[in-house]
Amino acid sequence: MSIQETLSGIFSGLMTSKTDAYVGIDIGSSSIKVAQLKKDKGRILLETYGEVALGPYQDKEEGVAGQLTNLEVGVLTEALKNLLEQANVTAKSGLISVSSATSLIFILKVPHIDQRELAGVVENEARKYIPVPLSEVSLDWWVIPERESYGEEDLGISKKKTEIDVLVAAVRNEVIDRYNTLTKELDFSSVAYEIETFSAIRGSFKHELSPVMLVDVGASGIRMTVIEHGVVRKFRALNRGSAFLTSSLEKSLEIPFEEAETLKRDVGLDKGHKNQEAYNIINTGLNYVFSEMQNVVIDFERDYEKPISKIILTGGGARLPRFKEQVESRYNITTVFADPFSKALSPDFLDGVLEQAGPEFAIAVGLALQNLE
Repeated sequence: MSIQETLSGIFSGLMTSKTDAYVGIDIGSSSIKVAQLKKDKGRILLETYGEVALGPYQDKEEGVAGQLTNLEVGVLTEALKNLLEQANVTAKSGLISVSSATSLIFILKVPHIDQRELAGVVENEARKYIPVPLSEVSLDWWVIPERESYGEEDLGISKKKTEIDVLVAAVRNEVIDRYNTLTKELDFSSVAYEIETFSAIRGSFKHELSPVMLVDVGASGIRMTVIEHGVVRKFRALNRGSAFLTSSLEKSLEIPFEEAETLKRDVGLDKGHKNQEAYNIINTGLNYVFSEMQNVVIDFERDYEKPISKIILTGGGARLPRFKEQVESRYNITTVFADPFSKALSPDFLDGVLEQAGPEFAIAVGLALQNLE
């Protein structure tokens, strides 16, 4: 089963028809991003894209870009409508991301049993991970193919596995209801939903054959996913994103949030920056993130006995100065920024702008690509 088909039970949404143009809508905690793609004569074209900060919608007077929000559905709908209009979105088929902060993804180890008995076992085991009754969530699961083995061990007698790995995803029904309320106000003929992690994978990956770790640095949290041959092998989410760094600067230096956000984007992990106090605050805040990344790398390499060949960075927080270089030097793994716009044709004069914006639009582009690739 491909990434596109994963979790189709929950997130086939209201999609009822095929078309040649789709808009991916990435609803984050600090901004909304959209990307409209169209297929024409076998080629995928970028028609439009855009972004709007949600801070000003939460607080008309003091709201700023980068600020975390929790908007009422009516206000969120207003922000999205404004963005769709400003970006001149014309597609009638929309695909919307479900935030990892409002969903739960985990991997279960269950006995190697008959397929007919598996559903009951998965549901019983999933109860241990889901902090609310199963009746309050939409649950989907997928058996992860057994890892491939190479080399001399193929010549020997392999041990029969007594357990299988199952990827489980759960989203609270109230979240789906909220999105359904939002989409009723939009001029779409069809809508589908997908957990943002899978959209980011589709928007960032090309034809990687070796294990790759995708690190999505969002405003409210960070997602780390190890993928091999299109299969999720490891997943870890941290409820500490780039907005945490801004808040740390705001409180420690006693400056306005907007000034702290600008300072964060200017200093980042540049050890030679003249503002050493800001650098130390940011560096300290990211030490926990780097430690967790190290744990994911170690866990994967121990369990699968092969190295991670590449790290792909997505999300606006990944664009912090020297962040990519720090990741690469710490783990000695080739590290690159996601370049989702390279999957679609666009005017040459936009190349530089799209390459710079790419990491932030991996989810939106990945959504739009769902029915085009």
